[in-house]
Amino acid sequence: MNLSQLYYFRKLSELQHYTKAAKELYITQPALSDAIRSLEKELGVPLFQKEGRNVKLTRYGREFSVYVHDALRELDKGIEVMHEYVGKLSGTLSIGGLYTITGDYLPALFRAYHDKFGDAVKMKVSHGFSLPLIEGLKEDKYDVVFAAKKAGEPQLCFDPVVSHQLVVGVRKGSPLSLHKVVSLEDLKGYSVYTYRAGTPIGDEVDKVLSAYGIPAYQEYDDEITMGGMLSTARMDECALLTYTIGLKPFTEYIDVIAIDESEVPLDFHHVYMVYKKEEFKNRALESFIEFAASFVPPDNIMLRCGSEDK
Repeated sequence: MNLSQLYYFRKLSELQHYTKAAKELYITQPALSDAIRSLEKELGVPLFQKEGRNVKLTRYGREFSVYVHDALRELDKGIEVMHEYVGKLSGTLSIGGLYTITGDYLPALFRAYHDKFGDAVKMKVSHGFSLPLIEGLKEDKYDVVFAAKKAGEPQLCFDPVVSHQLVVGVRKGSPLSLHKVVSLEDLKGYSVYTYRAGTPIGDEVDKVLSAYGIPAYQEYDDEITMGGMLSTARMDECALLTYTIGLKPFTEYIDVIAIDESEVPLDFHHVYMVYKKEEFKNRALESFIEFAASFVPPDNIMLRCGSEDK
């Protein structure tokens, strides 16, 4: 038995197809078949059985697979640790993020990470909404995502990394524009628009609305669409939304007003770094998660109502 056989076994157990596995291993299919037959002969048990054009693990193969994956995972990790010691931390990380942090928080995080570890680790970034991002993480489309917290995901870690302020948005000239800070009671009598129910941020705002008995039209997914709505809104219309870069295109047409902190805290909506608890993490991903968990963005990065937009 040799390492090559174990790597071949792992790949075939993942793909369950000789031709595809051989292609990814850069060997011929006969060479792969010979290696698996030799391994089965040495172990004295069948590891695979045919299933149409594919193969599947036997009960012996399933049990053996657990040990092989654990052993090779630790070996791969050890190799990467050795590479890191000589400055060879590298690779590509697939990162999913809310668009609300891709123009401020994430660039600051990436710059700080590369300042410490160099530019060899590349970031492949995709944008999306929280629930699809989390599903993508579970389906291995991403190594890590930055999203709102979703309940009922015990296999995932949610580390809070940054927060957004809940504010009131109005069209310029609204009576509410005269105030630097408003109470939620001040919104009574206005048509209030906010996030769609059933989304993490929508459910968080819904709790606030319910606590103060404020009816609202819960039909928006993001700040950009609400900003567009506000830019042509009536004077008796407003929105409850988070203060993010999504509102920047509309600053000429809308005003953003803080809510009394005794009613809604400044760190109302948290964005979390989300990753799998038990999955193998290569050294690039491990170092990134450790760094991001302790990273504190500069004061001027995240928008706060009343601060100068950066």
